[in-house]
Amino acid sequence: MAVQVNKRSLFFLLLLAFVIFLVVRNLKETQKLATALERHKLGHRVPSEAATVANPFRPSTEEPLWLSPRTQELQELLKCRNRRLRLQKEQHGKYWVVQNLISGRLSRRMACAESITYTTNGDYTFFDNLETIADRWFGPISFAIHTPGYDLNTTLDAIQYVRNCLPGSQLISDFVSFHVYFSNEHMPEYVPFDEEEALNWPYQCVDENGTLLAPPYMQNRRPMYKVQANLTYPINVGRNIARKAVNTHFIFACDIELFPSLGLIEQFLDMVHRNRSVLALSPNQRPRVYPLPVFEIEENEQVPNDKLELLDLLQKRRAQLFHAKVCASCHKVPGYQRWINRTTPIPDELQLFSMTLRQDTFRHWEPFYISDNKEPVFDERVTWEGQSNKRIQGYAMCLLGYEYHVLHPAFLVHSPGIKNSTRSAVRAKYASEMTRFIKTKIEPEYRVLYGKNKKCIT
Repeated sequence: MAVQVNKRSLFFLLLLAFVIFLVVRNLKETQKLATALERHKLGHRVPSEAATVANPFRPSTEEPLWLSPRTQELQELLKCRNRRLRLQKEQHGKYWVVQNLISGRLSRRMACAESITYTTNGDYTFFDNLETIADRWFGPISFAIHTPGYDLNTTLDAIQYVRNCLPGSQLISDFVSFHVYFSNEHMPEYVPFDEEEALNWPYQCVDENGTLLAPPYMQNRRPMYKVQANLTYPINVGRNIARKAVNTHFIFACDIELFPSLGLIEQFLDMVHRNRSVLALSPNQRPRVYPLPVFEIEENEQVPNDKLELLDLLQKRRAQLFHAKVCASCHKVPGYQRWINRTTPIPDELQLFSMTLRQDTFRHWEPFYISDNKEPVFDERVTWEGQSNKRIQGYAMCLLGYEYHVLHPAFLVHSPGIKNSTRSAVRAKYASEMTRFIKTKIEPEYRVLYGKNKKCIT
């Protein structure tokens, strides 16, 4: 009888231990979920650091990173290697670059197939776009900033402000990696030695009355060193620096005033994971990139989150094709009207919509696209003022036979405000001179490097 009682006691003890185990496990899962929900945004997924599968590719000398099965499978498919973002000081032609002066807290430990990096450029006057981009992209952002002379001081003010003083500062701190660059002829008097020194740069969010101070990047452009020294903006230098300083296989080289529809990172990686044939994995296949349609909206409109909201604005004539009044052929995707009319059975499922080459009707096309970062670099002899700064890269890609596979239903929207065709006389002069330089100097070089094709033009 005593043995039977002991058996019953042992059974109940084991049952109790199992119940306690389940309760503890559920509590841990609840904590994880609560953390995830706190960071979750509409249309976004939580970064896969919350997943439960170890990354076998992680170097043993670095902090362990936990990755989802999707990330591991993509990493094997893409054969990419993980690397940390580290501060480096490099020469880039006549420019000095401090790469990853401050890196995003989550971006610095991102696995190569875990996300997509939004690469962009600008000076400190473009910082007003960062909060929106960080919220909508919800992934790593590589931001190259032109900082000649004392513009670096204001840039450091601006970095501290966006990282500490805004409602979206946490996302900016998590995801945005800042790189600064300046010509050796226009050196700043002071450059932070390392990230710790940059993060200790003094800042103030509010005045003595507790009122939020105006952002340093909202001041007038006239006092800028760049303006006073009459410097042109080396846009393609910034684009290339931002592209080089990434640790993900896929990038999205984009202008900082262009905002993506929600959930694009997860939608794209899900599409690749679901159907690897969307990639050009064989050396016999043409290289390919994945463009998005670009739109612009009236100044007082909210940026649409998805295609339904975009269509509503288009129907109300509160939105239109980007640069519709300036250069419609530069941004109209192949099958544009079919793209507008197309419906998707699963709203958040990304698909390849159409494929074309940058020839014939689309010979002037200047798309923004997701890529594997293997396409030709941007020609750094071209400035923003000279225009045509993306067309030269498009010319090289045409000569190399790149395919452009348009995505649906994802899109880009320019920061609110419709563009018109007005252009300053100064910029027109730059553009005219640059066009001659491209035709007489750059195009012949590219034909030697990449081959000849009469269908390809700048």
